Amino acid sequence: MTTGDAAALPAPPAQPILLTVLGGYLGAGKTTLLNHLLRHADGRRLGVIVNDFGSINIDAALIESRAGETLTLANGCVCCSVSGGFAEALRELSRRSPPPEQVIIEASGVADPVKVGYFASLPPYRLDGVVVVVDAETIRARTADKYVGGAVLRQLQGADLIVLNKIDLIADTERPGLRAWLRSRVPAGRIVETGHGRAPAAMLLGPHGAATPRPRDGGHSGAHEHDHAAQYASASVTFETPLHEAQFRDIVGGWPPTVLRAKGVIRLVEDPTRRHVFQLVGRRWSLEADRAWGPDLPVTQIVTIGLAGQFDGDALLAALTRGASIP
Repeated sequence: MTTGDAAALPAPPAQPILLTVLGGYLGAGKTTLLNHLLRHADGRRLGVIVNDFGSINIDAALIESRAGETLTLANGCVCCSVSGGFAEALRELSRRSPPPEQVIIEASGVADPVKVGYFASLPPYRLDGVVVVVDAETIRARTADKYVGGAVLRQLQGADLIVLNKIDLIADTERPGLRAWLRSRVPAGRIVETGHGRAPAAMLLGPHGAATPRPRDGGHSGAHEHDHAAQYASASVTFETPLHEAQFRDIVGGWPPTVLRAKGVIRLVEDPTRRHVFQLVGRRWSLEADRAWGPDLPVTQIVTIGLAGQFDGDALLAALTRGASIP
């Protein structure tokens, strides 16, 4: 490659690109969920990689233009079709200007989504989570099937977050038994129930823009915000006192499975000049060093999302504020 060719290439993204793997057996509702996320991207630049356009059927109302194996979507997102070249598709997306903030890989119905998630080791990607969609009507029969049962169960066991879809198609009296059965197969699983793939986008997508919004105040916000279905609750906190990293990890590691999503920036005692990015999706969570604080006010700011009625976000976040006051 000549110097001129190198100069023509776009600069690598300044921030890691979050990568979400969307898995689940055939007919679980991945297409419906993906279309819902694309319609509710809220200005995020999303990249989508699917195995085949013929099987995914992106909502026609979202398509702006098509060129070869790429769909340009009306909301500024892009969708690529691949037959096996995930790595090359990911490299191509990262070279776009501007690059996507988050990429969703739709795994085939028989694929192991955990193995697909290995592509997140390719720079500049970072795995945000493995989300597996299951059909509430058929999941028990699928896992009992002598031909596909093992593969379906492995999909469930590899999930950071399970979307129990089509919950509206079973009787209310059946739901407790189904949840108990699912937890017996995946004890550590964190479960979101939904109908028609309408899971909250904020739960499945990472922070908008590579940065958490600047705090409005320096105190704790006890307000809870409920989504339209009143199934989920949110709580947030902002405080200036730095946290010890070990203390933060101990507290978050003890959070109950009713915490489905959390994200934010953390001010640490051990590394005061840089902010650290906190991400939790289901049972997966991480704390990673990020850029210098620069002109930003060095504060900890976290938002959590959980199941309404089973999730006391204020109490969980209050434990962090108490921990920050302990030397």
